[in-house]
Amino acid sequence: MKIDLPNIQDQQRFIYEEATKEAIAQLKANLMAPEYPAQDLVDESLYSRAHLLRESEGWEAPAPEIVKAYFRHFQNYFSDYGTDAKLAVLLGITGGGNDRRIRAFKDGSKKTPYGIWRRFLVLTGRVPQEIIPVMGFMR
Repeated sequence: MKIDLPNIQDQQRFIYEEATKEAIAQLKANLMAPEYPAQDLVDESLYSRAHLLRESEGWEAPAPEIVKAYFRHFQNYFSDYGTDAKLAVLLGITGGGNDRRIRAFKDGSKKTPYGIWRRFLVLTGRVPQEIIPVMGFMR
């Protein structure tokens, strides 16, 4: 009995293609996410909007008041992430004390890093997800 298997490169390409199809499906599903009222915990007009930009566009870390308002607003609607520890996990912050890091972002003792903030903005539909072009398959 002979079993013909694709070579490793063909297998890797298949996996890549399937993951891309899943990503496209998720992007389409994202367009159907429910809408929620705007946050009213802080007057955003008093703050710079640079926290909504990409790094290459002049991004600045959000003011702690913005962080606190956005996080609280999110947690009010998504009770599964109602604790700082659970919100931290959602944002990719792992390890002990992850809840302390969230609190530090909210009280301003630590600036919120770009990657964590950008993920939150994408999760809340405030900015589009960035799609990075593939320049070529390097083997």
